[in-house]
Amino acid sequence: MFDPTAFENMKTVFEGAAYDLDLSGEAAIIGRNDIVDLAGMSRDYRITLTLPAWREASATVRLFAPFAQLAAEILDGFSGNGAGAYAWITFSWQNTKKSDAYKSIIRSLWGGRHFEERSVYSSFSGTSEEVIIDFNRLITEDLMDDLLEMLHHAVKTLHHLKSSP
Repeated sequence: MFDPTAFENMKTVFEGAAYDLDLSGEAAIIGRNDIVDLAGMSRDYRITLTLPAWREASATVRLFAPFAQLAAEILDGFSGNGAGAYAWITFSWQNTKKSDAYKSIIRSLWGGRHFEERSVYSSFSGTSEEVIIDFNRLITEDLMDDLLEMLHHAVKTLHHLKSSP
């Protein structure tokens, strides 16, 4: 048996909170990935949510722990940045007629963070839009409440997108 890493602890609490939102009917989980990269020694966890009666847009929350964070916790004397994970939230939608309104809502609700916007063109499914919010800091177990607040704020953002004209 092994002791769970900070990433495992954070992922477990985060995943539980996401499934609580799903069970209560506040959100619907439509995707989940839990990847262990053995070549790069990293962890990558993603969960995608929508609103139960409205699937025009989704929010994917991503936690990522590169080798340095895992090694800082597991190896004595390793001079990494500390144990934890980095977080991103990606809002995605297909209705490009509402893209400007959606982007404006996301920017106003998430403040002065780093945003990346993408348009994805597919001959199969048409055009989709994405706004990626990069929190650009290491989130440790001590900051777990911030991570849970990100999840709830992502669901709140989906409600604002739904009510946009």
